[in-house]
Amino acid sequence: MWKMRLIEAFAILTVGDGLIEFLAPKGHSRLWVVGPESTRRAGMWFVEKPERMRVLGAAQVVLGVWLALRQHRDVQSRGGLKRN
Repeated sequence: MWKMRLIEAFAILTVGDGLIEFLAPKGHSRLWVVGPESTRRAGMWFVEKPERMRVLGAAQVVLGVWLALRQHRDVQSRGGLKRN
């Protein structure tokens, strides 16, 4: 039961992060331009081409929704979960 809850929590975070990446790609990318030079260069790659971040964000939303719906399907197929 806890595993399913953790997966759904991860899905919720993934959807939220993906929406921010899709709706505000430059601002979101700029927040993560930190650390060593190689990490900053990777972050700037997204800042310079925001459509890259939008694609990543859309993929995250799809992944998060898929994960959450999968958890719901598993609960329904079991006829609900038993309480301990």
